[in-house]
Amino acid sequence: MISRKSLILICIIGIAWVLLVMITQRLGYNVIICPSRLFYDLPCAGCGGTRAFILLVKGHPVDAFLMNPNVYLDVPFFLAGVVLAVYDLFHHSDKLNNCYTRFKKWSNRPVVYVPLLVFEAVIWSYNIWRYKHGML
Repeated sequence: MISRKSLILICIIGIAWVLLVMITQRLGYNVIICPSRLFYDLPCAGCGGTRAFILLVKGHPVDAFLMNPNVYLDVPFFLAGVVLAVYDLFHHSDKLNNCYTRFKKWSNRPVVYVPLLVFEAVIWSYNIWRYKHGML
């Protein structure tokens, strides 16, 4: 079970991340938060995810997909996680942990994780190609 303090911390970190992105975008800064790009100068499969999320919120679904297709996997999980964390926080329940456990069990099958790994490898290759051509 995820402790109440951990839930609060998850909510605070999530809110802080969203505020950081909103403020830096508003000020015109392009903040790199990808450790792979910061330390190795090599994009990861998630690079462009923040910009894809911003494009999606601004109503540019095709541009968001082209920036990083993972946005369509990440947003539902992020929203569900926040909703369940807030629910657990106020109702002293364990729904987030239960959903995580069920998802972990479901996704631990080759029929699920092999296609996801291939999908991520393609996205990673695409990000490296875009980065080498100055597009990321």
